Parts: sequence; structure tokens; C-alpha cells
Amino acid sequence: MIDQLTIEKILDAANIVDVVSEFVTLRRRGVNYVGLCPFHNEKTPSFYVSPSKGICKCFSCGKGGNVIHFLMEHEQMSFQDAAEWLANKYGIPFRKRELTDSEKALQNERDSMFITNQFALDFFKDTLLNTDKGRAIGLAYFRKRGFRDDILDKFFLGYSPDEPDALARAALAKGYTRENLIKTGLCYERENDGQLRDRFHGRVIFPVHSIAGKVVAFGGRIMSSDAKVAKYVNSPESIIYSKRRELYGLYQAKQAIVRKDRCFLVEGYADVISMFQSGVENVVASSGTSLTEDQIRLIHRFTNNITVLYDGDRAGIKASLRGIDMLLAEGMNVKVLLLPDGEDPDSFAQGRGATAFQQYIDTHQVDFIRFKVNLLMEDASDDPYSRSELIKSITQSISVIQDPIVRSVYITECSQIMKIDERLLINDVNRRQREQSQAVPQPAQPSAPEPEKTTSPEPAESPESTDEKAPDPQLSPEDKLRQDIRALKRDGLGPMMDKERLLSQLIVRYGGKVMCTYQNDEGQEQDMTVGQFIVGSLQNDGLEFRHPVYKRFVEIMAEHLEEKNFNTKKFFLSHPETFVSLTAASLMEERYQLSKLFKDNMPTDDEAHLLKLTRHTMADYQMEVVRLEIKKTEKEIQEATVENLSELQIRYQQLLQARSELSKTLGDRIITL
Repeated sequence: MIDQLTIEKILDAANIVDVVSEFVTLRRRGVNYVGLCPFHNEKTPSFYVSPSKGICKCFSCGKGGNVIHFLMEHEQMSFQDAAEWLANKYGIPFRKRELTDSEKALQNERDSMFITNQFALDFFKDTLLNTDKGRAIGLAYFRKRGFRDDILDKFFLGYSPDEPDALARAALAKGYTRENLIKTGLCYERENDGQLRDRFHGRVIFPVHSIAGKVVAFGGRIMSSDAKVAKYVNSPESIIYSKRRELYGLYQAKQAIVRKDRCFLVEGYADVISMFQSGVENVVASSGTSLTEDQIRLIHRFTNNITVLYDGDRAGIKASLRGIDMLLAEGMNVKVLLLPDGEDPDSFAQGRGATAFQQYIDTHQVDFIRFKVNLLMEDASDDPYSRSELIKSITQSISVIQDPIVRSVYITECSQIMKIDERLLINDVNRRQREQSQAVPQPAQPSAPEPEKTTSPEPAESPESTDEKAPDPQLSPEDKLRQDIRALKRDGLGPMMDKERLLSQLIVRYGGKVMCTYQNDEGQEQDMTVGQFIVGSLQNDGLEFRHPVYKRFVEIMAEHLEEKNFNTKKFFLSHPETFVSLTAASLMEERYQLSKLFKDNMPTDDEAHLLKLTRHTMADYQMEVVRLEIKKTEKEIQEATVENLSELQIRYQQLLQARSELSKTLGDRIITL
């Protein structure tokens, strides 16, 4: 893991304007630069780059951060990969934190598995193009499907020889270990004699790439017509591959998804490749599994808009409707494209050019709620029970939509389509939302995987199924953080977190600056910094931030209170915890301005100004704490028994007194949002 000193050197050396200019056309505007945002479609530039602060920001979609964050978002790199890219660009020695023994072992295991997979990819591709059987069987199959040479290269398609141990022998001869061949799922041991056998022998190969372009798995389609053999076989779950967390084609499609601000979701490998070849490059596949929250979050990193393609199989469509509700719950704008009977995305794309296909998409895709209403209305007819079930299904889908305006529009339209009183729909939607908000947030568990449409049992010699059930995935730290923040907002703590943000902004901008001088217990004069005042005030009052990232700012600041001339801007912007540095970049924006009371031409870092600003902001935060306590105590008094009523009334009077004292120090708001 990279150490913070190296990150600071990278950020000091990196010119954010130069780096961003490699991907975005920028024009100077005053002291900043502006260009069209690379993260969403826009006609008026709203993407600003500040060379003095070393940060960028789109004031339309909100994405931005320091130069490392920009590369992470634009190129979908990890924090370490982005930092290493910049270190190489600017010639900075790349220092990493010493890993623990367990971390080294896991990292070595993962790296060796990726290397083994890369060898297999090269082997399959070479076999396809440079062997007689590869050309006669594998390449002939791809030619029959109409795939061009550039598409074969783009998706790294290959062929595995029909000899049952061809890959195993080649890999062992090159020094690759038996253990890694088994761990990656490329090979398995035959039960009767322990001999290695290739999992994909006699199949054309579809490599699966991670979002960063590493080969994590393979899919193989059999070329024979043996009914006893599965038509498709996939790599088993491993420490580098979880089928529920990957989307086939995302590595190739991610830039097109951002550019088009839409993602098309299909089912299989060939669907993705045919659509891509037809000019619709913003397409991914769930590869036969039910859509999972991990896959949705992957798509959501690139766009809010998704179109799901169906091949006209009504039974299949109805079975998948519940899963698509998860898209709505994640704030996605969901549309549906129903293809003509007998067509799937692969065959439909093959029979049309890019222009005709795109025109069909534009004219036939409809939003998911309307599609669901129309689909279920055909079956409901005049049967009262069926209609009631339809209404429940529709209101369930509407209730998970986050935007209240969108919910209201759908309720009105569904009321008109179903000829039912709009108030009944509103009441049921509200009831479902209350039930959802009262539920204790739990780590999201994906639904059980559905079998692939074309699978049949594997031959007895293969111990692995084609679609193993993976262990329940744990939420990533990022997803857990987002979940915690959403829970706080549902609990009505949004205003509180706004106050915490303002204090965190003071910590990031001025935490190490002196705001006043005071006499300590020994009668000596001593400087007090903004960070010392904020941390000390919170500790003296026994208060703790609710927002997990802002709470982390306070914890970090507390660790550096005694450091002289502590540069908080530089420290937090270069912090190796991504959410800390990304949030710090957000807090550096000029979106939050001083109110009229403090716009008196006083320098920002003037001690008197910082003292007044910091004390006022802290008092504003304390007032919000008191307001919540008053509200809580009023409720407790209403429900109190005779025994504890007196104690609650005393506490209530103390809170009112505290509110009165705070009001004396609060005039105009210091910060206007």
C-alpha cells in the first residue's frame, strides 16, 4: 500500500491541468480552467479545474476531486493504480507501505492467479488464430456469427483445443503451478486418478475482464452437439472472481456508457458482442445471473440511465421484474426495450446496421413502470384479485423510487391507466415507504442465481458446476459508508450533518492555523488553532459527529493537534483513505460562501476573523444538537410516567436555557448553503 509521504510528493509534482487536458479540452477562465464534463453529456461547460488548489469539479453532476480522484473516476483505476500512474509520469519513486505477512500472501496469491489467467488468454487466442483446428472450428464459428477481426481482438476471443489437457500441459511446461491452474478454475483434478483436465477443452472462449481490464474468468461454449455436456461453462468462484460482482463487456463499454450516458443490459456474451459490432457499444451482460446490487452499483458509477433488453419471452420477463426493482431503488432511470417475437439482441443486431438498430431503440424503449403496468394489465383483465395483485406490484415498484417528483408522476399515470383512485395509490406507496424506513438496514444479499438458459449437466469427470453458488458477499467499506449515511438521513439528521460538514470544512481549510492566543494554567501565552478549538469543544461537551467521514476528520485532526504549522489542506487532500481525500477535495470548493455579516474584506486567515468564524460555526452546530435534544425530550415528556416527569422537566428547562445562551452568539448565519 502506498504511503502518504509518496502521495504528497505525487500531488505536489502533478499538474492537474496537464493531466486533465489529456482527456478533456480545457479553456482558461480567470484563474481556473473550464471544459465539457467527461462524466456526463452536456453542451455548456460546467467542469472546472483549479490549478491553485489542485482540484477539479463538475458543478452539474458533482464529480471531481484531486488529480488522483480524477484518474480513478475517468479511467476506473484503483487509488494505488492512479497514484502509480502519476508517479511514473512525473518520475517520482513509488514508495509503498510494508505489507503484513498475511497481506503479502494474499497479494501474491491474487497476482499469481491473474498472471495464470493472462497466460491462458494468450494461449486460447493463439490457438484460435494459429492452429489448424482453431481456425477450422473456433474461428469458423465466430465467422458464422458474423464477428469481425477487430471484434475478436476487442473482446480477446479464443479457442481451447479439444485435447482434455492441452492447456494444462502447456502451462506446466512454462512453469505455471498446478495449484494456480486449479484455483483459477482453468483446470480441475479428475477424481479417479488426480490427473489435470482443462475445464474449457473443445470450446470457444469468452474472457471476462474486471473493470480495470484484468482477466478474472472465462466462459466457454461447446462446439459439439453432445446433449450430456453443458453448452456453456463458466469459471468457478475464486478470490479474484465473483460472478455476481462482474458484468461481461463493462471493460470494453465503460467509456461509451459515460459518453452516451446510458447502459444497455442484455443476458449473454454473444448479445454484447453483436450489439457492440452494430455500433451500440454501451452494452453489458449479466451473464445469466439474476441482476445483483453489486452489478447495479458498477453501472451506476458510469450512468443513471439503463435500458434492459428483452427477447419477447413473457415468462422470462415476468420472472425478472422483481429484480429490476433494485435498479429503481438505486436511483436508476430504467427503460425497457422489447424485441420482436423470435428475436434476441444477438440475432436482432446481426440483421440490422447500427443506424437502423439505434432508431429502433429510440422509438421502442419505454420506461419500466409503464412497461410493467401494460404487461400485467393484459393478464389482470377484470379479475378483482388479479387487479389487486397488480396494484400491489406497481406500488411496490413506485415506492422504491427515490425522487418524489418522479414518484408523483408515476402515481398519476398509473392511476389513469388502471382507472383507480390516485389517493389509494398514494396511500399504499406511503405505507410501503414507511415500512422500508422503519426496517433496520441490513447488508444487501443478492437473490439466488438463476441457471443459465442453455446449461445441461457437466460430464461426470468435472467436479465443478457451471454456476456455483458463491458465499454471501460482504458490503465493501464504500458501500457500507453510503448505507450508513442514507440511514442517518432517513432518521432526520440531514440538518445535523450539514453543520458537521461546515465544521469539517474549517478543519480541512484552516485546521492548523492559529485563531487566538490564550493563557494556559501556568500563566504562559499559548496559541490555539482552529483544529484545537473544534476538537476541544467537542470533547468538552461530550459530542461526537454522526456522519462517518466527518467523524473521521475529527479523529485525524485530534492525532495532529500538537504539530506546528500543520498543513491540513495538503494532508487531507493526500490522505490514502479515498473517502477522506475525496471529501476533503469537495470541502475545498467555493460552493459554500461566507454570509454578508463576514464579507468585510478581512483576510480569510486573519486570526480575529478565524476566531469569530469558528466560534460562530461551532455555536451553530451546538444549537442543532440542542434542538434535537429538545425535540427528543418533548416526546419523552408526553410519554412520561409520574416517577420520571420531574426529572425530564428539569432537563427540558436546562435545554431551553442552553438554547437561549446560544442564540445570543448567533446572529446571521456564517455560512449560506
